[in-house]
Amino acid sequence: MVVVLVKLKISLLPRLLAMLATPVLVFPLCMAGSMGMGYIAHEIKQYQQEQDAAHIARVEEDAWQHNFLRINACEGNHALLQSELASGRHQIENKLRALNECVLPQADAQALRILLQDAVSNDKEERTYCTYLPPVLQSMNTVLLDVFGEQKLSLACPSPKYAYVPDTSKVSPAWWDILNDEQITSDTKDKDRLLTVLRYLQAHGVDMKVVADDRSLLTIAMESGKVDLILFALDAGVDPYALPENDSMLSPQQIWTLQRFGYADAGPVAYSEADQKRIQSRLREMNSKEAASLAQKLPLKGGLAAARDGGAGLLAYLIKSSNNMRELNRAGRDLIDVYAQTSPAVLDVLDRLNDQQLRDFICPDASSKGDDSDNSNGHALYARAVSAENQALVNFLKRRKMPETCPGMPRQEQ
Repeated sequence: MVVVLVKLKISLLPRLLAMLATPVLVFPLCMAGSMGMGYIAHEIKQYQQEQDAAHIARVEEDAWQHNFLRINACEGNHALLQSELASGRHQIENKLRALNECVLPQADAQALRILLQDAVSNDKEERTYCTYLPPVLQSMNTVLLDVFGEQKLSLACPSPKYAYVPDTSKVSPAWWDILNDEQITSDTKDKDRLLTVLRYLQAHGVDMKVVADDRSLLTIAMESGKVDLILFALDAGVDPYALPENDSMLSPQQIWTLQRFGYADAGPVAYSEADQKRIQSRLREMNSKEAASLAQKLPLKGGLAAARDGGAGLLAYLIKSSNNMRELNRAGRDLIDVYAQTSPAVLDVLDRLNDQQLRDFICPDASSKGDDSDNSNGHALYARAVSAENQALVNFLKRRKMPETCPGMPRQEQ
């Protein structure tokens, strides 16, 4: 068609119009136009939705500013505040907002007292008042905490995320939430106030030794690396040695051990020498069971290689604590990762073992057959090192004349 138009010497504009009329060009242009209009319509709709949401927010905020509950709470009109609460017109969300925006900033103990009395009088579950405790704890104002004591209300409420759990005996308490507040635990002034609150809670019967989900106050303290908090937890009698039921979790002592040896997964904690001595003086060294437990968990955390010096110091400590290579090997079958570079320092630690100890260490225990780990399928560490082409480890074991296969176990296929 274009050729015909050229031969007929038709002017340029009619030619273009004729070309645009062809199906080959019309369809893509229509599609592009449709997509463009669809995009514009979507943007307009989204803009309108945002405007509507902003309008609703302004209306709601205006209503809140004129809400008599807020006005009386913020202005300290206690009699009128009590009357407003007695009317039954206000939901718990507005009561909490009044607490956070008015009562707490002004440290108004009387207003809090009225809120708690209202909660208790309308309490069908006997712990509705617990809704008010977390914000008060966050304020770290012990004068306001006294109000709970005046009304004989326990300070051992569950964390808000467990508010509707029937049995709260094994869930994390509300006061743990302030421990997890990074801003509080990193600020020196707030950290001192936090310890004051913890001592207050302890003095008022709150159990500092509570354990929930295999965690404790000491677990949180160890993870934070805050020395004063760690010492407080230890002095409060929190058990540092209790092994978690969950195999992937660490006891406080195990966390501390990894931190001592510069383990990457234990958090960016750098203790001074004096602080290390202060903490260690309150702890005993690991026993054989605890060392074997940690050895079992190390492969899940990154292996020995994640520790300082390629894990040499940590390995030496585990060997010393266990003093039973067969037991240590049975627990930590993948303690030596053959696919990671084995540091000379680690080889030096292994070289200190006598032949029997080294043989026990590199040969998987017969009872471990059938497990899924590489080291439990019947192959010695030597054979696995050969398969992984870990030449440093192979040369070491060859020099020590260790067996490539263990008794009753098949040879690793190449």
